[in-house]
Formats: sequence, structure tokens, C-alpha cells
Amino acid sequence: MSVSPKIQLQQLVDLQKVDDQIFEHKKALADIPHQLDSARSELEEKKRVLKIVTEEIAALQKQRKDLELEVQGENDHMAKAKTKLPAVKTNKEYTAILTEVDTVKERVSKVEDKELEIMEILEVKAKEIPGVEKKCKEEDIYFNEYRQKKETEEKRFKGELEELVVKRKNIADELETVILKRYQKISDSREGGAVAGLQGDICQGCFQHVLPQMVIEIKVGEKIHQCANCLSFLFWDEVPETSVPK
Repeated sequence: MSVSPKIQLQQLVDLQKVDDQIFEHKKALADIPHQLDSARSELEEKKRVLKIVTEEIAALQKQRKDLELEVQGENDHMAKAKTKLPAVKTNKEYTAILTEVDTVKERVSKVEDKELEIMEILEVKAKEIPGVEKKCKEEDIYFNEYRQKKETEEKRFKGELEELVVKRKNIADELETVILKRYQKISDSREGGAVAGLQGDICQGCFQHVLPQMVIEIKVGEKIHQCANCLSFLFWDEVPETSVPK
């Protein structure tokens, strides 16, 4: 028993609605990994900043330690030079030792100035750590919550998608094979949009005018028509009176 064109057309409309939902669900599922990657990048950036500050502090502390050792070495050098003073025999030797001591003192002063400079930088860097650690912790909490949310969304979308696929098959099985093949061919060629409403004499798929006789036949619903321009299956989509400009 053949199905009336009006029923076939309604099935096409229903099929298009389900296909639109399937498309949106697949798109949403495909977007989730990218959304998680984006959120993960934010977390990794915060961790990277924390790592940089931590490494800078460690490098400065090592530099300060090296300077302390250098000062200690120079002080030892100066102490040894001073022990020679009681044993000198001439003014020339005495003056040479004092000059050596003064030179060492000058080097020590410069190293201590540099050490002080590093200590000031360390103090500033140390103050940055709590704020960076806080942001890192907050981002970590946010990411974990966001990941759980997206995992829940993914599970829901997959479940709904399975239901939609079953629903689509049930509708497709009711359509005549020829009509279904035509629908699928149009849908594949433009990635959806094989069915369009007709408002007045305008196809809502391509917004081109439709011949008056075809408009009448589409309104009556006794024939299945396709737009001559975009090939969409057309159904009468009556515009509510409230949306018609006065």
C-alpha cells in the first residue's frame, strides 16, 4: 500500500529535523576534545609561569651561594696576606701586601654589592610565588570541574545520539526508497538541508521564487515537489499572521 505524498513529505520533514539534531550532536561531541585542550592549555600556561618563577628563584639562590663562596675565598686570601705583614723586612714588601689587601677588599665589596642586588631580586620574586601558586591551584580546580562537566556532556550526547540514530532509521524505513535516495543525495551534496519550507512563493532553502502552480500544489500537499533552484524538498510553511508586517 503506497503512502500519500502528504505523509511522505511529513516524514521528510521529520527526517530532516532528526538529521539536524544528529549533526548538532556530532558537532558537539567533536568540539569537546578541543574545548578540553583549550582549558588544559590555560592550566599548563599557569604551571609554566610557576615553573619559570621557581626556576628563576633557584638560579638566583645558586648565584647568591656562589657569590658567598667567592667572598669567603677572597676573605681567606686577604687573611693570608695579612699574616705576612709581621714577617716583612722592607717598606716595599709592606706596601705590596697592603696594596694586595686593598685590591681584595675592593673585589669583596663589588661581590657583596652584586650579592645584595640578587637578594633584592629574590625578595621580589619570592613575593610573586604565592599569587602564581594560587592562580595555578584555582586553574587546576576549574579544569577538573570543567573536565567532569564535559565528560558528563559527552556521555549524554552519545546516549541521545544513539536514540536519534534509531529514530532516524525508523523514519527512513517508512519512506519510499526512491524518495529516500534523492533526499540522501541532496543532503550529502550540501551537508544537510535537503528539506526547506515554502513561505509565500519563496523557498527558504535558497530564497528564490517558486512558480505559482507549484505553490498551489505544495499548499494542497498532493504532490512532492523539489525547488528548481536548490533541489530541496518543499513543504508549506505558513507564516503566522503576527509575523506578517502590517
